Amino acid sequence: MTDRPPSPHTPTALPATATDEDRIVATTPQLTARIEAAAGCRLDDSVLEELLLELDRGEYVEWVTMTRNGDYVWDLTDSPDRIADAVATVVVERFEGWLEAQLTGSA
Repeated sequence: MTDRPPSPHTPTALPATATDEDRIVATTPQLTARIEAAAGCRLDDSVLEELLLELDRGEYVEWVTMTRNGDYVWDLTDSPDRIADAVATVVVERFEGWLEAQLTGSA
């Protein structure tokens, strides 16, 4: 039997990196656990991972690295602002379209 320390437990909180305390990074399983706890529903890690990969393509989240277990690590630091900006842009575009239709239709 080797004298190895036990493997660390999977953290339940979203950890900040040691280099920048303001960064928020998490693995897909950590995000799944947090969403399940907050929303009270069950998620499939692979489905959430596909969604996160799409969000990464749109630059809403940032894929950072992979763990030794093959889990993606995501940087979510700027995600709320990026997603809010995208939603705000769509809302403004729709409102402008509706307003234009109202003005043209009533003339």
